[in-house]
Amino acid sequence: MTSENEELGLIKINYDIFKKCLDNFNSSNIIISDNIVNKANDLINNYNCFVSNYDARSLWEKKKIIASNKNKIINKSRPHIIYLDFSDDAKCKKEFISYLNKLTDVNKEIIYNKIQNFISQVNKEIFNSLFDVLINFIKSSNNNIYIDVLFLFDENYINENITKFYINYINDKEWLPNDILIEYKLIFDEDKYDTYCEYVKTKKITLSMIKALCVILKKISKLNIIEDIIINIFEDLDNYLSKNNYKHIIELLLDELTIILDYIPKQIYINKIINIINDNLDISTKFKIVNIIDKYK
Repeated sequence: MTSENEELGLIKINYDIFKKCLDNFNSSNIIISDNIVNKANDLINNYNCFVSNYDARSLWEKKKIIASNKNKIINKSRPHIIYLDFSDDAKCKKEFISYLNKLTDVNKEIIYNKIQNFISQVNKEIFNSLFDVLINFIKSSNNNIYIDVLFLFDENYINENITKFYINYINDKEWLPNDILIEYKLIFDEDKYDTYCEYVKTKKITLSMIKALCVILKKISKLNIIEDIIINIFEDLDNYLSKNNYKHIIELLLDELTIILDYIPKQIYINKIINIINDNLDISTKFKIVNIIDKYK
């Protein structure tokens, strides 16, 4: 037995019972209230299924015809695929970026094939623009899937442009942040949140690039270039260790050296780091140095 408060579901009444009740009602003198009459008229005027001559099958057939006509109109107005102009710099960059945005570890083989096909059709004069786009993706991510895209270009192009890139990297000292962040010595103060966030963002990009360079230079058998970079980093590290209040730069350089040592774990470089420890260093800086030493001792 259901309770009075239980919500009722769909109620079905046998046709014979309904017909009998309707006949009894029609032969009675019951007067229907105006609000029920108005409600009935509203249903009849607004919903076809309440009309006495309603033909459900006929209406369904009409709906199918209307739907079919709409589909024909849609098909006729559907835009055609426009062939990409592979000599147009802006369009090609947009197409290339769309592939890189879709790239994941799961679908990389499929996307790599599409990128390779795309590169084979692109005017080679546009390669430099695509290279710049790719470098920006590499800077923002530690994921090797973007580095592997570089090796979809032909070997000569890779060697030529990677050479230009690491020469500029060394000449411009890109392992360091900009001068403003270098000289902003209060970067860890609580009320300097915006500057600290900018520093963290720059640090992430810097570490991504040093890692990417190590991966790329190892692949093209140019580990000697990594050694050139590590020597330069040690020179800057010595420079900032001799000054006061450059903890943020010292720790950034130590993080970079940690990455490089994974590729060139030479004892000479580890000894240089061991010799850095002194009582003047911040505790967090000492921890970074100890972690490196423990890893390779």
